[in-house]
Amino acid sequence: MENELVFCYDRLLGRIIEKFKTRENFASKINMSIPTLISKLSGKVDFKSKEIFEFCIVLEIPLEQIANFFYQTT
Repeated sequence: MENELVFCYDRLLGRIIEKFKTRENFASKINMSIPTLISKLSGKVDFKSKEIFEFCIVLEIPLEQIANFFYQTT
């Protein structure tokens, strides 16, 4: 059985809370439903590359830091 990569989005969630206080405020800002955002942050649904770029812009994450926020494994 092949091991599946599991990504950890704790740092990303921390940045969301730091900048927007709640996931709901952030979801509203990026025009994403709360269930979709939660599914992505819990690793149930993968991020699309356009979403990663948009998150970086809105959350003021330098592009060279993408791996630190989106590709950390558990």
